[in-house]
Amino acid sequence: MHLSKQLAAKLSAALVALTTVIVPSMAADVGTVTSDTGLNLRSEASTDAAVLATLDYGTQVDVLSTSDDGTWHKVTYNGMTGYMSGDYLQVTEEQLYGQVMDGPLNIRSGPGTEHGTVGSLSTGAVVEIEELVGGYGGWYKIEQGYVSSDYVAQVDASVAASSGKGSQIAQYALQYVGCPYVYGGSSPSGFDCSGFTTYVMKHFGYSISRTASGQMDNGTSISKSELQPGDLVFFNNGNSSKRATHVGIYTGNGQFVHASTSTTGVIISDLNSSYYSSTYVGARRL
Repeated sequence: MHLSKQLAAKLSAALVALTTVIVPSMAADVGTVTSDTGLNLRSEASTDAAVLATLDYGTQVDVLSTSDDGTWHKVTYNGMTGYMSGDYLQVTEEQLYGQVMDGPLNIRSGPGTEHGTVGSLSTGAVVEIEELVGGYGGWYKIEQGYVSSDYVAQVDASVAASSGKGSQIAQYALQYVGCPYVYGGSSPSGFDCSGFTTYVMKHFGYSISRTASGQMDNGTSISKSELQPGDLVFFNNGNSSKRATHVGIYTGNGQFVHASTSTTGVIISDLNSSYYSSTYVGARRL
């Protein structure tokens, strides 16, 4: 059977469409909200104009144009077109972010398993994606090397911003390792578990409940596989009258920092140890 030239051309075009890998653009201008209290999207380039939406810290928008003096940006967000103040919108070339969904994930010196391992990333870690190598199902180039895209999900800037702030929280909390445990205490002279988390989170502008059980109502519930540094982790030693009897701050790589006992004070512990894995009851992200 012979195909006409026209039909053959159509089939060829269809095969090309099926085999072509579409990769995300990495060159568009985007804006990222930098105000901790959010930023208004307005109908006109004026503080008197109607507010179309208020976007949270870390939210990304597409930037269409910028006023000559840089005070206003015309943007689009979720189908809405409006204006945002240049004072609290950082405009950059679009940056892609990836979050490790199944770790530890090997970082390799090249885009393939035949290349040597130069490091690893834990589950929940967020990295900047510099380049997509080999299309989907291939490899992401990151600052430290290459990681398989099979185990990394692309996320938006708000997730990356949350990850960055969480790392700051974890690092701040770690400086209090060695401080004494005092029941009812909430200062470096003596912490109990929830007093420690309250003190650390207050430094970053978060007002949370004073008890471990109460803190389970703060923020957003996340699964254990989604843990990132700065998240609150909760435990219950079997006390059926309380939702949680203990709380700490996740620091990454399966560890958390907490005000443990009067004998140990503030210490770092392994979340996956037999005791803490058996008493673990949940996690929250502020």
